[in-house]
This record gives sequence, structure tokens and C-alpha cells, in this order.
Amino acid sequence: MLLVIAERYAEGRVGQLLDDEQIGDAVPVVPREHLRMAAVGGVVVLIMAGASVAGLPEAALTALLPVVALVAVIVINRGKVPSPSELTDLVIPR
Repeated sequence: MLLVIAERYAEGRVGQLLDDEQIGDAVPVVPREHLRMAAVGGVVVLIMAGASVAGLPEAALTALLPVVALVAVIVINRGKVPSPSELTDLVIPR
């Protein structure tokens, strides 16, 4: 089976690494990345709105936003930490 996968991968047939009979009763993976990103957005908005209602100054809110977004992304994506370049883009927008 590994030989078949390696040969098809080398041929560039990534979408057809195995035949349907070889896959068997595998459960298809459901992509849920959009739900995670929506959850991150919701959490960030709720925390920032709460901080604004609590009376934090605007300068503190500006500094708090990247920290809240980073922590929310790490927690919701189960500990997958963004790369240093992604962190730089988050803190210093281009």
C-alpha cells in the first residue's frame, strides 16, 4: 500500500493516492476551519467590547487587540502557535 501511495504521489496524483476499495470504510474529514475562525472573531469582539465597556483607555485597547487575537487563535486552534512572521504581521500590520 505504501508503494502505491509513493508512486502516485511521485506522479502528482495527490487526490488519488488510494483506490476506493483500499480506503474502505474511512469516515470523511469535515473541514471546520471556517467555524474556528468565526469563533476566534467572536471571542476577540466580545473581549474587546468588554474591555471597552470596562473603561480601558483607547491606547490600552490598541495594545490589547493583538494579544487577545493571538491568545484566542492559540486556544481555539488547540495550541498551534503562529509562526514568527505571522506574529509580526499581527502586531505590525503592513
